Amino acid sequence: MEPILPRLEDHLPDLVDHVRGLAADIETGELQRNDELVQRNRDFYTSGRMVAIESVAPGWQHMAAQADGATLHHVTQVLIALHLLPEYRQAGQPLQSLLEWTVLHHDLGKQVIGGQRDALHAFRSATMAVRSLPRLGFPGSAVNPEALDHWTRRVLDASVAAPDGKGLIQDNRQLPGILDGLEQLFGAGSAVALIVQGVMLHQSLNVVPEWPNPGSLAAAEIPRCIRPALVPVLEGLMLADSDAWQLFEPVSKTRYRNSTLAAFVAVRRAVGG
Repeated sequence: MEPILPRLEDHLPDLVDHVRGLAADIETGELQRNDELVQRNRDFYTSGRMVAIESVAPGWQHMAAQADGATLHHVTQVLIALHLLPEYRQAGQPLQSLLEWTVLHHDLGKQVIGGQRDALHAFRSATMAVRSLPRLGFPGSAVNPEALDHWTRRVLDASVAAPDGKGLIQDNRQLPGILDGLEQLFGAGSAVALIVQGVMLHQSLNVVPEWPNPGSLAAAEIPRCIRPALVPVLEGLMLADSDAWQLFEPVSKTRYRNSTLAAFVAVRRAVGG
């Protein structure tokens, strides 16, 4: 029997009700413009609600303050896109839970500085998720604080200069050891390990040609860094992340979705999942 995993709505029912309502309004055509969506999000995120989300995902308010709320709006869009995603709707409860928590945390550590792309935010967000998730009722998530500190430092130190000389990108040479260390802490295939891996690796694949990721894994690195059990989690996150940018652009949304699905056909072939 699979363990019962905590759902996002167990901890943040107002947020889930909000994104479900927006998803329904987009699906019926009642909501058709991004500016209306932005305003409804601004109306929803009262100070009290922000404090409630911060208590579940520490770092939320700092993330939300970046770029006049641009990342907050995007994460909300990804949650909306998730509720519209066929893969999420057809999934069982365990996978739905994994996807909800992965989406909530995937950009938690994102920093917007001078309009530059934050190529390290996936690694940074993973170190935040690994600390918040054990408090939320996931099975088998007790861990030694010193070991967690050591793992966090290892992740935050895993960076190299970008090939173009502009800033830093993730050092994928460190990934196999980092992922092994995570599984030693929480167990291979555990819910916490899969969520954190999904957050950490969501900038590690090129799925849309128009938006290449500078830290993408080489083909030979994929089977060393992506476990078969992670594939549906990472695929669902990256589909929803792509859809979120195109909620009101169905032609682009379909093109990017097909591109992402094709990329994951290759990933499944590489990892044997």
